[in-house]
Amino acid sequence: MRRLVFALIPLALFAQVEVDTIVRLPAGLSGGAYFISELNKLYVMGHSDIFVVDCSTYSLKAQIRLDDAGGITDYSWSPRCQKLYVIANRSIDSTLVIDATADSVIDTLGVPREWYNDVYLSDIDVRYKPAVDTLFEYGCANDEIKRRLPVHSTCASWDSVGRKLYVGQGSWEKLYVYDYVNDSCLKVIDVSAVTATTPDAVVFSRTHRRGYISSFQFELLGNDNLGIIDLERDTLLQVLPVRIPNGLYNQVAVDEQDGKVYITDCDDNAQTPDTMWVVDCATDSVLKKFECVPSGHTNTCIRWVPWSNRIYLVNSFPIIPYASALVVIDCNTDSVIVPRMLMTEGFIRDIQLDPIRERIFVIGVDSTDIYVLRDVPGGVTEEPTSASATSTLMLQVQITSSGIDFSYSIASPGRVDLAIHDQIGREVRQLVGAEQAAGQHGVTWNCHDSSGNRVPAGVYFIRLDTPDFADVRKVVVTR
Repeated sequence: MRRLVFALIPLALFAQVEVDTIVRLPAGLSGGAYFISELNKLYVMGHSDIFVVDCSTYSLKAQIRLDDAGGITDYSWSPRCQKLYVIANRSIDSTLVIDATADSVIDTLGVPREWYNDVYLSDIDVRYKPAVDTLFEYGCANDEIKRRLPVHSTCASWDSVGRKLYVGQGSWEKLYVYDYVNDSCLKVIDVSAVTATTPDAVVFSRTHRRGYISSFQFELLGNDNLGIIDLERDTLLQVLPVRIPNGLYNQVAVDEQDGKVYITDCDDNAQTPDTMWVVDCATDSVLKKFECVPSGHTNTCIRWVPWSNRIYLVNSFPIIPYASALVVIDCNTDSVIVPRMLMTEGFIRDIQLDPIRERIFVIGVDSTDIYVLRDVPGGVTEEPTSASATSTLMLQVQITSSGIDFSYSIASPGRVDLAIHDQIGREVRQLVGAEQAAGQHGVTWNCHDSSGNRVPAGVYFIRLDTPDFADVRKVVVTR
């Protein structure tokens, strides 16, 4: 039985980003993902399974069956013990422990799950888990509680450079600075000026020794302020009037190269634009603010890609049908260079990075797909397009049991040509060559040439020419 893997070659539409490969999983996705660079494996949450993708071959390596996988949101990884910790469900107090060498669940920890984040400290191989009135310390070697710290903790954040733990202390409007090596409280920072009843997790610029804090992500009456902390002196330096209605958890990315912090202003109004705030780490001031999306939400996921110095974020549209897309921002110019790509009717769940091989994994496109992206240096900056235009100007490719389906939409009637070519440009088979009416069209290629013979395994190119646009795709057929 053959296995088909296909990848896309973009033209001017996505001139700054190349879609290298698409990995299709056997079922829909329900949560985020975690990429383990040293193992070259991607763990992706389905509705009842964790899918393990071997990213050297883009094949499904394992499926870890779960009894109840709904709402999984958080991962932490112990490289020493080769264990992946997964918050299994917000409705129960449990954390799954996965042996990443065998890809199997080895334990289920009954731990408090009140808040999103566990934090892993690689220097001592310990996980900290915030709860309502206790900060739990777990040793990863035996997954047992080592200590219970009597701290009313909402979030815990690790400063790996200063070797300190910053813990938000709930309604006290305080940030607790903890020396975990010597088991002592170094300082308590008053963050009431941030007007955050409940402090959020601290986001760090480790090269510039700054910490950033706002209202907790679940605080319904949170205020629109950004607190800046000097990590050397552990003092609140500045409070900026930056709109942060939903906390920093999914809305901030730190550009360590240029010393800038990018924060999306998501106001929960899908009909209005969202603003990107750019904060300068050196001057503790707002450098710039600009419209990053014309409409929708930007509180799903944001990542800084260090090798290209770009920001990737998810633009969601909570309308019927639900839709989302990917937006790319150039940190050199602080401007949008790809306004919308991978437009899909559904959730883009996550963005994961592979800094060693310089890959970007976009999780959940078309419900089941993982898109593997690569940055294209230079190129042409795209002009913003509407969602309908983006979906129109693309040749869609989908694997089916009968072959490979191609679909496209044309705005005006005219001549349409769709043909398969080999690697040296010879036409293998023409699928469409006729006048067509405006509207949606599709055709299936059964991996046979014009003589009816099955094509050899290898790389093939599909070229589409229409009255409105041209497009090319690459298809890898393997047996």
